[in-house]
This record gives sequence, C-alpha cells and structure tokens, in this order.
Amino acid sequence: MTQSNPHDEHHTGGWKEVFSGEYLLYTLMLNGGMLLFAINTFVVATVMPSIVRDLGGVGYLTWAFSLFAVGSIIGAAGSGPMRDTFGAKRAYAGAGLLLAIGLLGSALAPSMPVLVSWRLLQGIGGGALASLSYGLVAAMYPQRLRGRVLSTISSTWGIATLGGPGYGALFAAPGLWRAAFWSLAPMTLLFAALAWRYVSGATDPALRTRMPWWRLTFLALAVLLLSGTSLTTSLWIQALLVAAGILLTAFAFVRDARAERGIFPKRATAIATEMGALYWIFFFVSMMIAFISTYTTYYLQTLHAVAPLTAGYLFAIQSLMWTASALLVAAQPLSRTAALVVIGLSMLLLSSAAIAWTVASGPVVLLAIAIGLSGAGIGFINNPAIQHIIAVAPPHEKQIAGGSVQTVRNIGMSFGAAISGTIAVSAGLVDGAPQPVIAHAMQWVYAVNTVIGICALAIAALVLRGGSKDNR
Repeated sequence: MTQSNPHDEHHTGGWKEVFSGEYLLYTLMLNGGMLLFAINTFVVATVMPSIVRDLGGVGYLTWAFSLFAVGSIIGAAGSGPMRDTFGAKRAYAGAGLLLAIGLLGSALAPSMPVLVSWRLLQGIGGGALASLSYGLVAAMYPQRLRGRVLSTISSTWGIATLGGPGYGALFAAPGLWRAAFWSLAPMTLLFAALAWRYVSGATDPALRTRMPWWRLTFLALAVLLLSGTSLTTSLWIQALLVAAGILLTAFAFVRDARAERGIFPKRATAIATEMGALYWIFFFVSMMIAFISTYTTYYLQTLHAVAPLTAGYLFAIQSLMWTASALLVAAQPLSRTAALVVIGLSMLLLSSAAIAWTVASGPVVLLAIAIGLSGAGIGFINNPAIQHIIAVAPPHEKQIAGGSVQTVRNIGMSFGAAISGTIAVSAGLVDGAPQPVIAHAMQWVYAVNTVIGICALAIAALVLRGGSKDNR
C-alpha cells in the first residue's frame, strides 16, 4: 500500500499522476464502484412510477427507498470488517456481486414486496462499494493526491445525477422497467470481475475480526424507525420514532467505541478533536442536504408551477455546482481545511436562509441561485474534510476513517429526511393542503435547516482554532 509522506501536505500532485501509472487502475476502480452505486439510485427513482403501474403495491413505494437506505447503512458500516477479514479483493468483488444479484432479483420480481426485498440487497452491495471506494483513497494514495482523487468521485456522482434520470427515462414506458435492472446487472458483474482480477487480495491476519452484527442491527433499526416517520401524519408518533432512532444510533456508537475493532475511528464522536468535529460537521451537513433534497422539486412544482422536468434540472444545479467547486478546491493543502469548511458552511447557511425567505414568493431564479449555492458549499466542505479526517486518523485507522464517512453521510441523510418531514407535518403539510399552508410548512423546514447550519458553523470554530490535536 502507498504510504503518506510527511511533506505531502505542502506538495500537491497533478491530475496526470492520478490517471497514470500505478494509480490509474485504482482511480478507475473506485470511481466505477461509486458510479454503480449512484446511477442505480437515480435510475430506480426514475422508473419506480412505472413499476408501481405494472405491479401495483403503491403502499410499498416508500419502502423501496427506505430498505435501500437501510441496506446502504449495513453495507457501508460492514465494509471495513469485510475488508479486514476477507481482503480488499474479496470485499470489493463481493460487494459488486451482491449489487448484481439484487439487480437481477428486481428484474425478475413478480410483485412489489419481492422487488422491495431485493432493494435491500442492492443497498448492501452499493453502500459497501461506496464505502470501500473512500477506503481505497486512504489506503492506496499518498496525501498529496487525495484531494484530486476525491474530486473525481464528486465528478462521478455529478455525472450520475445528470445522466441517471435520463438513462432511466429510456425504460420508463410501461413494461420496460425490467430492462433498467437487466442493463445495470452486466455492468456490475463486469466490475466485480475486474475487482477480483486487479485489486490487491492481501489480508492481515492481525486485523481479522468478527462482523459487528449487533452494531449493524442497531444502525439498521434506527434507519428503519426514521423511515417509518413517512408512514404516519401523527406528530407524536413521528417524534417518538425520531427519538428512538437517536437512542439506537447513540447506543450503536457507544458499543462501537468500546469494541476492539470498530466500524468508526475511536474518536469519531469526540467533538473536541479535529476528527470528531469534522465527523459532526459531516453529520449536520448531510442533514442539511436531506432537508434541501427532500422538498426542492415539490415546492417548485406546487408553489411556482414549474414543470416536473424543469424542476428536476433546477435541482440538478446543486450537483453541478458541487462538482465544480470540488474540482476548484481539489489541490488545496490540509492547512486550508478549516477555511474551506467555514466558507462551505457559510454558503449552505446562506442558501437555506435564502430559500426560507423566498420559497413562498420566489422568484424562481433566486431559488435556483440558492440551490446552486448549496451545491457549491457542499463541494467546498466534502473532499477537504474527508482528506483531513484521513490525515489526522492514526495509521491503523486511516482506512476505517475513509470508509466510515459514507456511513455517517447515510445516517445524517436519514435523520434529515425524517426530521424535515416531521417539521413539515407539524406545520400543517398534508395531502391536498392549499398553497398558503404548503408555503408556511416550507418556510419552517428551511428555517430549521438554517439553525442546523448555525450548529455546524459553531462546531467548525473548533477546527478554526486548531481544535484538540489529540486524535488518537
């Protein structure tokens, strides 16, 4: 494995180095894994209405996404122990194989309950692929290249965001949706075969550990409970489900910190350390992304009469700006992480405040600018923070630190979706609500999102003044 040089912080490698020599294969592999996870997400979201028309079972619609999210948590959180026990080759190839089997199962599904069950397996495979990709960044690249490599991952996600819905639209006609799954399965199997052929298969017996089944179970149950908030309009039941989700998540983290070999670094939740502060910022930023993502196309269509396709592409501005800003900061040294994080959080904060202010009255062009600003903010935060987390992690936890970022992101997104929904319902959002009620609910959602941004900025103050250097 490639080791970091102590002088790497002051030297940034070029793009040519990322795409040549010993690094070319790993750059292609980790981006291929991320692409498969991302494009599966967006293609299935596009064809799901056609699936419901064909198979019925509209009541299972939300669970097609909820179980995928649960699977993603399990896959991302379990990828580290899988890699330690079976080696990167078997873990990577196995994750691709699980995703392919899930796709084939969905293609053959005779009913919605069966299809939804296969979506769980897709989530496990896809979540593991995404997490292992970040782990490869920590294991295979020196510090000077990590910023650029992480930017390629952001670009890959942006490509999937733009191309995934269009690709899915090819199979959106009645009766064609199965072809969407059939077409993705061979690509996934090819990826698994390439991973088996080219990824290093060495294992370290000293790192072998049992799968953390109880911790994975607690995290999965927490996400299921959070997903359950979408099935009720009762505010007290939603609050109870969110509270239970928080307790289970906290319990999983406590058990993990005491485990001999954790899913997360030992100091992941220690907010007074650089690593812990950045993990908390990641959690809050992921919540903010979920707040923005959940309702953007909804309020554009219901409050401003924007056509569905146009609303989709207005939302895609976020991904475009995310990719552009990630490329902009790709070569920045670690010493600028704090400044980049604060700039990004300020952008996100301003974006949420602007949406809260203009969501009811518009104009749409200001909302589009605010959506783009949120993407730019994420791009400023995401890769520098991941790079810094890996850099400050102890040598034996660097792969864990890189891979666990995806798990924290998934958990934050789940909490964000659940809490934003609870806020919207408490503000009066129900089926058939009139425009004034919808506008009032959206103002509350984005006002609370602004408060979350303020919390993240407060935590960033720890990083700004150096935080605690004790990340051990």
